[in-house]
Amino acid sequence: MSGLLERVGAYFFETAESPRRQQAPSPSPSPHADPAAQAVVLGAAQFVVPVAAASAGELRARSKAAAALLCVWRPADTTVRSAALEPDAADAPAARSPAGATTPGARRLAARLVARDLMATACGRLAWLALDPDPAEAAVEFRRCATSAGAPLVLAVAGPRREPFEPLLADADLCVAVLPPDIDPALRQLAMARIPTRNKVAVPPLPPGPPRWAAMAGLARLRSLPGAAR
Repeated sequence: MSGLLERVGAYFFETAESPRRQQAPSPSPSPHADPAAQAVVLGAAQFVVPVAAASAGELRARSKAAAALLCVWRPADTTVRSAALEPDAADAPAARSPAGATTPGARRLAARLVARDLMATACGRLAWLALDPDPAEAAVEFRRCATSAGAPLVLAVAGPRREPFEPLLADADLCVAVLPPDIDPALRQLAMARIPTRNKVAVPPLPPGPPRWAAMAGLARLRSLPGAAR
């Protein structure tokens, strides 16, 4: 149990490993921009991105938006296993977004972000952006995305949880924790209790094969999501 607790704790319990930096002020939102739903997805790197993509697809559909934005953070030392060994674990490389057919709405959203020096790409109905590996820089980038996107926004924390993400978790409308379906109930309860987001839910990883492929193509929806609290 202690080994499992250590592994799960790295993703769901806040850490103090990252030194505190003076935080850059958040840019002021446009006075004409409507607030869009924001969610954070936590979990192991090989599972969190497909769930985050499906969550973004669901928020997009519920808000009737033309597209949604998925920001993916991975630590600099993340090693993505070879697709030949485990294809589904390597669906989302750290340094790039998936390629595929895109909708006009996703292309417009990605172009709007690129015009603001936020290097987004489009795939399916989503715009995708790989955040800086440094957690503090990633948090600043995410806030810039929140100001510029004007669309539902999901942050995938595909690595151990770092202190700079705590304010983002506290401010999010929804947090999704990707947990194994057979996890010990006490450990699940402990993991969920340490998430500061008011509205939160635990979900299992997407099954391998078509469900993950559809998510990584920007075409899936996670219909089990609860409503995002505003």
